Amino acid sequence: MTRGALMLLVWLSALLASDRAGACATCSSGDPTLTTAGTEQPFAGRLRAAIEGRYRTDRVGQAGVDQMDIRELSTLISIAWAPRAELLLMADVPLLYRRVGDPSLARVDTASVGDVALRAKWFMLRDRAFSPRVLLALLGGLELPTAVWHDGIPLEAQAGTGSLDVSLGPSLALFAGDVSGYASALWFEPIQSRRALTPGRSLRASGALQYQLSQAFAVRGLSELRWDQQSREAGQPDPNSGGAMLAAGGELLLSPLADRTIVLGARVPVLERWHGAHDEGPLYSLALVGDF
Repeated sequence: MTRGALMLLVWLSALLASDRAGACATCSSGDPTLTTAGTEQPFAGRLRAAIEGRYRTDRVGQAGVDQMDIRELSTLISIAWAPRAELLLMADVPLLYRRVGDPSLARVDTASVGDVALRAKWFMLRDRAFSPRVLLALLGGLELPTAVWHDGIPLEAQAGTGSLDVSLGPSLALFAGDVSGYASALWFEPIQSRRALTPGRSLRASGALQYQLSQAFAVRGLSELRWDQQSREAGQPDPNSGGAMLAAGGELLLSPLADRTIVLGARVPVLERWHGAHDEGPLYSLALVGDF
């Protein structure tokens, strides 16, 4: 985590040290809309990097029996490159610091890499080549089981799934002046597990509506839906896994310099329908995004 903090400081210095980038993303895409990582407009040769800090809490299990309290501080490093105008290649590398407590009052602190994600985004439809107002894309990818695994704790309390997962789904982006919207859905299918705990299938959908108040400032409303199939241990369902959650939140986007964006966000569960005992807390995030 010391390395993660150092990288964050170096990245922040790089973002604020220069008032210009090698290429102007607004000029090349034809649209001045501020975008978060993963929702950008593509153009051939676009290179975008982001670093995001997140903090969240989670509780799994029955209080006083087998409940585990989880506090997680993570740093997500993301790279996106468009070799062609219709194709965007992305990689996400999470660095995790987790504190897990159990009913015996014991605590386990771990620092490790999380599950690395490799994705591709193919833009199937755009209404026009320059400054598009409609972008329909197909997302696909792999999540690699690179997170450290700890025997003896449930899957919901692990830093990763312990399985190789493939994902597939559509995304839609709409741009209309100061107003823009984004929606996506991803289906996750575990294809290989190396542990006795086997995760189930998962669906994750998200939506965002954004209003740009000025060239350098925008606000976004967010909603997220997640559904998980119950995981299995030695062929039997895990009673504290699976179910659904709806979360809502918002983000503030600030661009103090050209091709540099700061994103401050928060998301809170508004509806939880998990199986067994499972209670997720809010998630807070701070991201720095740069085009090069």
